[in-house]
Amino acid sequence: MKYTKLGALLLAAGVISIAACSTTPDNNLAERWSALRVEQPRLQPRDAAQKLNVSEAELVATNVGKGATRLRDGSASYKAVYDRLHELGQIKAITRNDSAVLERVGTVTQAKLNQDGRVIPGTGFAGGPIDLRFGTDQWRSAFAVVQPGREGKISRSLQFFDVHGNAVNKVYLDNEAGVAAFDKLVADFKAAEQVAHLSVDKAPVKVVKKPNGEVDLKELRDTWSELSDVHEFPRLLKDLGITREQALDLIGKDAAYRISAQSVQTLLDSAARQGQPIMVFVSNPGMTQIFSGTIKKVKQTDEWYNVLDPDFNLHLRQAGIDRGWVVKRPAKDGVITSVEFYDAKGEQVVNFFSRRDRNKEETTAWRQIVASLAKAS
Repeated sequence: MKYTKLGALLLAAGVISIAACSTTPDNNLAERWSALRVEQPRLQPRDAAQKLNVSEAELVATNVGKGATRLRDGSASYKAVYDRLHELGQIKAITRNDSAVLERVGTVTQAKLNQDGRVIPGTGFAGGPIDLRFGTDQWRSAFAVVQPGREGKISRSLQFFDVHGNAVNKVYLDNEAGVAAFDKLVADFKAAEQVAHLSVDKAPVKVVKKPNGEVDLKELRDTWSELSDVHEFPRLLKDLGITREQALDLIGKDAAYRISAQSVQTLLDSAARQGQPIMVFVSNPGMTQIFSGTIKKVKQTDEWYNVLDPDFNLHLRQAGIDRGWVVKRPAKDGVITSVEFYDAKGEQVVNFFSRRDRNKEETTAWRQIVASLAKAS
């Protein structure tokens, strides 16, 4: 009996030990990050992760139990969290990729559906100030983070990461009245296990594009000419098995042509000076965030070119923009002209359109701004 009791005690101790190990943070990573923050206090977490050769999600996970709370995983849980963001009042939503950051302040209304079950524009995250397009099949982890912010204020955020540990979207509480609603949301979605470490998938090997010689140019051009909506373009690419830039390169200069990387500054300067309403799209594999409206203050700060308006910020890392494209696609309301910028790896950094009313053509002013952009030599 004594041996049995002792064995049970040892077994229990072993279980407790194992459980403790499973929730113990990567102390080495936590210490390295702490030292890096002291050395470079203004370094953003994404950039810190790159310097430490880990993902941003792995950094956040080291703070579980010390300001970070792991939220339940799964598309259904992520959707449920976003369905309740209207409870928080004013928020700031941030979406970024390696070379672009879009920040938008606003409130969210509860989503309303039409007879077809689709969200009515202007409600939820469709067409309002916080305008998002979700790809939650790429998401892997989520955290609530409460930490000291600027000017002695407490920063409260919900942070969502993809399977590789890259941030897909962050939502910051932007009002003091919403603190109780934020705390309740976190409590309702808190994960049962608060582990202070995280495993992520390795970055995928980039798919080799189809050789240009194997692309059916006639099918590409015929299909292009039949486009009636810009949202049909991704399906065209999928059907032909080609990349976005490959299509632009092959379609012909009457439909798409290269412009200089520096043209992004000209575009933003002109739009601000002329009061031209624009749409700005910043995407990563799990999220697209859209701004629609006019911009006022543009400014260069170190390596970044910025829009710095009260409720909208756009930050573009100039060294990350390698080239641009002007694209003219047919649509039922006339030609739709977009201006797209890419990095050296062929990943889209940012995409611009003219903001226009439904069933209306884009403005002449927008087309004149686009025509003024310097073509690539």
